[in-house]
Amino acid sequence: MSELKVKQSVVINLPAEDSFAYMADLDQLVEWSSMVITAKKTSPGEMQIGTTWRVTIRFLGRWLENTYVVVEWEAGRQITLKSTSGLTPCLFSFTFEPLAGGKTNLLQEAVINLRLKGGFMDVAEPVLASVLRRQVEHDLLTLKDLMEAQIFSPPA
Repeated sequence: MSELKVKQSVVINLPAEDSFAYMADLDQLVEWSSMVITAKKTSPGEMQIGTTWRVTIRFLGRWLENTYVVVEWEAGRQITLKSTSGLTPCLFSFTFEPLAGGKTNLLQEAVINLRLKGGFMDVAEPVLASVLRRQVEHDLLTLKDLMEAQIFSPPA
């Protein structure tokens, strides 16, 4: 099994608290991640370590369903999700770094363990890595555009 690491960031022209508030509601994934078809919280209560989500994605023409658990949660600063089911084990981390002028550096790190034996994952690894990197970059720019256009209303 091969491990793919993708690390990208984008500067958002909003304070870290507002950026985090938008991201903390993972239902919003469908708005900015072009791969996500549905995202649904499957555990009761507020977001915290241990909260679970069921996410359906479309990747390379296939629909895949994954379950994620929040493994790191620092309000206003970091969210990390780890897959507990699905085709490929993965970890997604979002870190919000306050910058001068009320801006935020949003860093997304993904670690995906590729299972390249059989099925649709039987794709050349460099091609798959390139597709994933472009996808993450595109999604972060979409997220930035949505937040800066103030499509959402941060909690009061």
